[in-house]
Amino acid sequence: MKNTHYRWGTGLLLAVWMAVIFLFSAQPAVESEEVSGTVAYRIVDVAERVFQMEMTGTERQQYVKKLDYPVRKAAHMSEYAILALLSLAFFKSMEMRGRKMYLSAFLLAVLYAGTDEFHQLFVSGRAGRFSDVCIDAAGALIALLLAYAIGRTSVGRATAAKIAGKRCEKQALPLQ
Repeated sequence: MKNTHYRWGTGLLLAVWMAVIFLFSAQPAVESEEVSGTVAYRIVDVAERVFQMEMTGTERQQYVKKLDYPVRKAAHMSEYAILALLSLAFFKSMEMRGRKMYLSAFLLAVLYAGTDEFHQLFVSGRAGRFSDVCIDAAGALIALLLAYAIGRTSVGRATAAKIAGKRCEKQALPLQ
């Protein structure tokens, strides 16, 4: 029963996150650029305060313009990193393990990225780009590699064992 609730919960979170990505992609280019521009402006504003810089309006706009592209691509990577982790949790609830679970989570994220870019072909001012699918895939891959690395540590195993309600034995690692 407990596993069924976990499966439904992770499935629901995964579906909601996919809907969030879809809604972001459904924004016309003007709205999307406005959001990323606002984030870039706030980054420049904070940097100006922290480093006690005095910029003119023109200088500020130049920095905002330089940051806009990296902010948009970081948003892509973050969206798909979250999607990959939610996919991983869902596949784990389906009792998948090992490479198959990680590969399934990665493939789901990449396939969704492809359909998302296809969807953007029909949104005003947007374009479906293969490069964005690659950026999305990179975000998913990085998140999954981090999840794998954390899961391989004794802290990750102890946390997983606690969640599963099992006793975790310390394992001696050979010194090299």
